[in-house]
Amino acid sequence: MKNYSVILRNINSDTELSSVVYADEAETSEQIILKIMINHNYILSKSEQYLTAYQQLRDQLLNLGYGLECKGSLLNADQSAMMAYIPKIYLVKTEKQARLEDITNLWDYHELHYFPDSAEQNAFIREWQKSLKK
Repeated sequence: MKNYSVILRNINSDTELSSVVYADEAETSEQIILKIMINHNYILSKSEQYLTAYQQLRDQLLNLGYGLECKGSLLNADQSAMMAYIPKIYLVKTEKQARLEDITNLWDYHELHYFPDSAEQNAFIREWQKSLKK
């Protein structure tokens, strides 16, 4: 199990809270299992794909009024099938194919003041994919 130090931003008060995400990266099962403690309760997510597990965790935190200040929370974060079991993502740009230099760690800190949810992030990725066909 790996631990990732993260910063949560309270969306209502704009204050920061340090926390730790515990990640079982398909070590004890075939799924990525993520959990974080907030307000004395654990929030848990799991999926066969890392970014999907992250999105589930992030959406639960957003519902509680907290945003994860990680690169995985950026609107343009996407993950290829080849990276499904590791915390690596592409930060994609409209009309540009993802390249090796666009790869970053999903858990790397990134200061955010706007936190898209998974639906918004997935919609951006669909539009990015369409832009490649032009």
